[in-house]
Amino acid sequence: MIRGLSVITVCMNRQHHLLTSAERISSWPHHEEHLILDWSCQEPLRRNQLPNDSRIRLERVEKEDRWNLCRAYNFAAQLAKGNLLLKLDADCWPDDFDPAAYFEGGYDTCWFGSGLDGRLGQFLMSRKSFEAVGGFNEVLMGYGFDDKDLKARLQSLDIPVLALAENAINVIPHTIHERVSREIEVSYSKSFYQESLSFAYRRTTSISNRVSAAHYPWSSQRQGTRYVNLNPNIWTAVPHSIPELRTQVVDELRSLRRQVFWGEFLLVPAAAIRLLPQILLSSDTNGCFKISWLHKVYCLTVTRFLVMVVSLMSPKFWKS
Repeated sequence: MIRGLSVITVCMNRQHHLLTSAERISSWPHHEEHLILDWSCQEPLRRNQLPNDSRIRLERVEKEDRWNLCRAYNFAAQLAKGNLLLKLDADCWPDDFDPAAYFEGGYDTCWFGSGLDGRLGQFLMSRKSFEAVGGFNEVLMGYGFDDKDLKARLQSLDIPVLALAENAINVIPHTIHERVSREIEVSYSKSFYQESLSFAYRRTTSISNRVSAAHYPWSSQRQGTRYVNLNPNIWTAVPHSIPELRTQVVDELRSLRRQVFWGEFLLVPAAAIRLLPQILLSSDTNGCFKISWLHKVYCLTVTRFLVMVVSLMSPKFWKS
């Protein structure tokens, strides 16, 4: 066991993954605490669902209607007791690696996951390093760019950022639409429509977050969201403490998200999206786009045909 190591995990409506990963983490001998934060799961997590491991602490944040990785993990880190943090999403667990080996030269280096399937967003670092940059940028929403922004700010302070061995972390295999399903209602069955929709959401939030980070650079000087304790182990955010972008930037981002989403989902050129009325291609409401039957039919016919044509021109097709 490495003294002062807290594993932090946040879950929003992904209990089926968490119950598997928590069992694996409970058999890992190197941490002192596993802080699990229930980010307003529709069905609240119960302690008796989790392994009988005294290192597990379960906390819950109420009244959150959207997934916000940055706010959630900042609060999880705040609640954790350790001076070392291992961030593991609900679908991840550590494989057979000893974290002490990564700190033999001291605690200055930050180690991020490497490889595919969601490993890149996991990290092992000291609380001192995490707090030196203020943690995650809390104006970023949805899925994508949060880890890149965190790495860049660590490096800007000359804090070394290196990669964990690819086999240090295991991940439950799942599709992209299952990753974004906390925000939009999708089935877990893989289909062209679901994949197209989910990739569009992912691309949209990732690009939007890049612009948000440029307009609202995060640092240890920024005031993050504050939370109040409603009951033992139950919290809620103080509404006016949640960081917000300026109205002008919000409007700019909404226009950008409209252009990126419909361009990715239906493969419509940006110039056409700007000309088409909102009634056909609407802007998002709280990060969600209204998908009509017409959009679905277009996706399954025109978009699918265009993808097939492009695939036929791919070198991979002719080599196979």
